[in-house]
Amino acid sequence: MLDLDSWLPQAQALPVGGKSRVAHDCGDGTPMIVNHKVDGYSAYCFRCGEPGYQSKEPSLAELVEARRQREAGDRSVISSVAPPGPPNQDPQTWPKEARLWLYRAGIGNHEIAQLGFYYHEKSGRVVLPVVNDGRVVYWQARAVRKDHQPKYLNPDVDKTRVLPRYGTAEFIVLTEDILSAAKVGLVAEGWSMLGTKLHGSMLSALIEAGKPVIVWLDPDAAGKRGAAKTLRTLRSVGIQCCNLVSERDPKLHSRKEISELTEPLIAKLRRASSEFD
Repeated sequence: MLDLDSWLPQAQALPVGGKSRVAHDCGDGTPMIVNHKVDGYSAYCFRCGEPGYQSKEPSLAELVEARRQREAGDRSVISSVAPPGPPNQDPQTWPKEARLWLYRAGIGNHEIAQLGFYYHEKSGRVVLPVVNDGRVVYWQARAVRKDHQPKYLNPDVDKTRVLPRYGTAEFIVLTEDILSAAKVGLVAEGWSMLGTKLHGSMLSALIEAGKPVIVWLDPDAAGKRGAAKTLRTLRSVGIQCCNLVSERDPKLHSRKEISELTEPLIAKLRRASSEFD
């Protein structure tokens, strides 16, 4: 952890929301980034490889200004399918809450880089781009502070035609959210429905893929209703499918647990297929 005297005065000199690259007593140049946030000051020295943080009690004026800046940033980023930028792709310099949201889902620095996830400073959100054929076609930005609403931002486009797909396997796992699909995609093949409703474009893609499907939505009431409707739709067009119910969202299971939960269901679908044949 960086010594406070080596960076805090420089951070305190910034306005709320300010960020600057500055010198550090470890050597020449400007290897250190300092930030003044509404609830504290932070720093990271790329030469030392060490962070620094000092909390503070924000004033009412600072809270009001921070909210105004967030709302203005939110309005600006949803107006385009292009993901918000500039991207911060170094998790070590992100706020702790941003890193922990992905780390708790088993998404480490290597996977963050592989998936193209990044932090957007202005909106205070982790951005999950959806890439098809090398082109970003959609994105989702997740707030990392509990008091930052709405929790998710999405571009103002028709998401019914978006197909977030990750990994490849002999079967497909349908999930609600992008992060769950990406997590499943590390060990199998995950597709995100971007909610609990199966849209026509994804149904067409599933028919074309010709693979058995596991429906694994969140274990709340909306997820259970959505899973039941999705299973009926899949069966009506002849797609082999089954439901997976767990106590936690898919993204909160380890890779080993994902394999252990899905493999018996796929084996069951294989047996049913061979008996039918």
